[in-house]
Amino acid sequence: MAITGCVPGGDGETSSPPVQTSPASPTTSPSPTPRAAPLTLYYVVLGDGGASGEPLGCGDSLVAFETEPVSTDDPLRAGMERLLADPERELGASGLYSAIPGGTLEYLSGGVDGTGTVTVELTGRPAPAGVCDNPRIESQLERTAMAAAGASAAVILVDSVPIEEVLSLQ
Repeated sequence: MAITGCVPGGDGETSSPPVQTSPASPTTSPSPTPRAAPLTLYYVVLGDGGASGEPLGCGDSLVAFETEPVSTDDPLRAGMERLLADPERELGASGLYSAIPGGTLEYLSGGVDGTGTVTVELTGRPAPAGVCDNPRIESQLERTAMAAAGASAAVILVDSVPIEEVLSLQ
């Protein structure tokens, strides 16, 4: 990200004297300014054989859905919390489905490593409504995390256990 602006003393401006600070004064940098942008969340189109998006187990499609603009300085947290907080399996009249509701999953933390993989730590338990919800839950979480973090891969952990292992026990 490039920062642009005026430099005092440049282009004929008068330079002001430097500000003196005591060595004991802490130096703080400003917090990132939240920007308003839509979140990209992933939902499922049931039984369309991959016609609407990325093919998913049980003959479904995984599709991106953009929310209204949200002001946040942590899009990963905002996206994951929004996906996890939605109490409805059906997204209005859109025909989109979420396998996430019904469980107790909560976002704890997340970050991207040097290889472009986002790791998200959740706590709680998923509550799939059937065996077909397992790949839906996994895909919704992974793709939403990847979109929010700009990552090429995702690892979702639930209480430090990979989501696929957690779901295999359901």
